[in-house]
Amino acid sequence: MDSRPVFEQNLAALRKRNPTLAARLEETSGEGVELVAGPRGDLVLRERGVLLGSAYDPRRDGLRLAEQMAESPADILVAVGLGLGEQIEAYCAKQSATVLVYEPSLARLKAALSRLPLARLIATNRDLHFVADLDQLTTVLNARYVPGLCIRVFPHPAVLRLDPSEVAAAVERTKRVKDAADTRIGTSVGQLMSWAWITAGNGRRIAESADFGRMAGAFRGKPAVIAAAGPSLDKQLPLLRAQRDRVVVIAIGQTLKALRRAGIEPDLVHVLESKDVSQQLTGAGETRDLCVALTPDAHSAIYDVPVRALFTATTGASPMGTWIAKATGETRFTMGGGTVAQGAVGLAVLMGCNPILLIGQDLAFTEGRAYAAGSAYDFVRVELAEDGTCAFTDMIQKASLVNDEHRNTTRDKVGKGRIVWVDGWNEGERVPTWRAYASFIEQYRDIGLGLAQRGFQLVNCTEGGARIPMIEHRPFGEALASLPEMSIDARTPLLAGFDERPRRTLEDYRDAIRTARRRLDELEREVEKARSFEKRTSERLANARNDQQRLEILRGIARCEKKIRGHLERAPWLDALVQPEIFAALANQRRSEHREIAIEDLVAEARFLIEAAGNGVERARAWFDRFEGSFVESATTVDTSGEAIREPGSPALAASGPASLGESGERRSRSASLPAQP
Repeated sequence: MDSRPVFEQNLAALRKRNPTLAARLEETSGEGVELVAGPRGDLVLRERGVLLGSAYDPRRDGLRLAEQMAESPADILVAVGLGLGEQIEAYCAKQSATVLVYEPSLARLKAALSRLPLARLIATNRDLHFVADLDQLTTVLNARYVPGLCIRVFPHPAVLRLDPSEVAAAVERTKRVKDAADTRIGTSVGQLMSWAWITAGNGRRIAESADFGRMAGAFRGKPAVIAAAGPSLDKQLPLLRAQRDRVVVIAIGQTLKALRRAGIEPDLVHVLESKDVSQQLTGAGETRDLCVALTPDAHSAIYDVPVRALFTATTGASPMGTWIAKATGETRFTMGGGTVAQGAVGLAVLMGCNPILLIGQDLAFTEGRAYAAGSAYDFVRVELAEDGTCAFTDMIQKASLVNDEHRNTTRDKVGKGRIVWVDGWNEGERVPTWRAYASFIEQYRDIGLGLAQRGFQLVNCTEGGARIPMIEHRPFGEALASLPEMSIDARTPLLAGFDERPRRTLEDYRDAIRTARRRLDELEREVEKARSFEKRTSERLANARNDQQRLEILRGIARCEKKIRGHLERAPWLDALVQPEIFAALANQRRSEHREIAIEDLVAEARFLIEAAGNGVERARAWFDRFEGSFVESATTVDTSGEAIREPGSPALAASGPASLGESGERRSRSASLPAQP
């Protein structure tokens, strides 16, 4: 096959978009795919006796495939297999969707790019992406997908015949990435206001605790063990107890009881739930010797549990939490995560621990169980039904441990939808889980890749449950045996970090509050100007005589938008009080059925932004009032019941309270509406 000029042109364009894929294609021989002539002289491709397109009329066949691809609307189209490639150019010419061409065979991809000139399309269409492995597919999907968009997977007919397992894997990966994003982004954005209000009420508590940033680098190069609450934790505890002094032990709240029952006292306990799960600490025995790290939006009752050392671990994803921290000069934040165990990994990373060993991180159902024996919720069981669905049982008992008004309405058996089968910790094994757990596995993919790039070694030593992509898997005993023979005193630095903290009062935040309120005043003035301009817009548009006049009106409202966006960018902490409204509008705007945008739609979007910003100003002022008020409330009078906090301009939130309670009564994926996860 002598088509080097075509291939070189395509490769040069692809190299600018995906240099990794371009380098792999250069090294690929292309063997196994042959170029054959059709009855009319057209050159087409064939692999294992299967033609990758019509030999009689490949161009017409490409148009036919493009029509099939466009039969249903899509915001993101995942085309599995390139075939001859004729259909991609035809589809992109008429459709505005993002197109991800996933060709699992480098040989087929190289042959197609050696046959068909696509360089101009690759160079000019920024919504066209080529990938050749599932990890790159995941990366591009994560970058392009937001909840609300429609994703379609279209397998090329020839590839469906040649590699049905690859097609199935692409469908499964796409679904899991979408589910993970829906869980992570959709739920977290929806809860931003709720968590912000909880954070405001915790103002005094946060000020009196120690910033976890004080522990940055405290255990650089020292190994850490994260004890999650999966059922496989049981078998790892004897090993952990035997090697206790050689590692930094970080427990999540649920596992404290199990660790203590095994004779292990953790160095640090991490809790992030926005509901009152203080029993995770108090139900495990005496708490006054514990070192605990909470997130700023953890329930106030958890903050009020008497402990030896209390840290506030602020993640970069907590807008109001970072405002509080930055107000007193803190800049060291944790990476956070979708689950409390992932949050614990973030604590270990900030402290410089390396390697970081995971135990009890099943993220799947093991022998009908969802939790480790002796953990806070060890009584919960999982039922796998013959119809392919699963359910958690004994949920009433679990809900009874959470101080919340919804606990009396929880059902004892709660369905979790269809079973999801994922790769098991043991290679070649498939294990059952459900949608939320599967989304957490996908979140670990990004965490593992990011940590590896920073030189951190994250190792899954669970020896059970699901296999986690992009991280190493080793038996716990083997991993422990590879560690240096040295004892680690983690408690002394943790206590010193707490005892030497600054004692802060409301006065330490006064300057930051004044600056913030001044910015709110400036934003409010801009909002009022924009409202005034927008009110005149409808009438002016109706009376506009030509497109030039309409364009000038749109330019005017665009200037108003730009000024408001500029103010919002200068106050990133406002995200928590504005983004939930704007996010819904952006997702709606990007859906395929709303591609044709009229002038009236642009005006409506501008109006939405203006009103969202105005509502955000009102909420922010109330937030600062609540934050300041938390310093004058005594510890005995602060409301810890989760009773509704009335937010200005947000009647729905006022009715439901700071955070909605899921069946589990706790927050795992930074969401109170998701059931618990090991």
